[in-house]
Amino acid sequence: MPLPLYLPFDYSHHYADHSDGLLIPVALQSGQTIHKTFACIDTGATVCLFSREVGEILGIEVEQGEYKRLGTLAGGLDAYGHEVGLQALDIALSSIIYFAREYGLPRNLLGRIGWLNKLRFGLIEYDRLIYLSQYDG
Repeated sequence: MPLPLYLPFDYSHHYADHSDGLLIPVALQSGQTIHKTFACIDTGATVCLFSREVGEILGIEVEQGEYKRLGTLAGGLDAYGHEVGLQALDIALSSIIYFAREYGLPRNLLGRIGWLNKLRFGLIEYDRLIYLSQYDG
């Protein structure tokens, strides 16, 4: 019989069932401007992607960022990366967040680079529980 594992986490969050997926509250900061919104945790997304509207609320010149063409199930989209503050579930990070070139992105995504790669992340879907700690290794 395998030995049980102990995985320490600093935070837990019970999330509601939502048609968009694992939706959690987040706050983005650029300079002195802070914007609170929601984002879906997407372990299949390479980067964190937010709507152009969020970037503009933060006062960011979206198309002045690092260009990246992102592949999606429906084709592709153009996005621009900017370093911003990101707070999600009591963990604050500085991350490169991509903002869509086009308006109307249907949901914001927290992906691997810029969020998951900076955390220890646990999920128990049956209980709708997320466990998080900032990665310190």
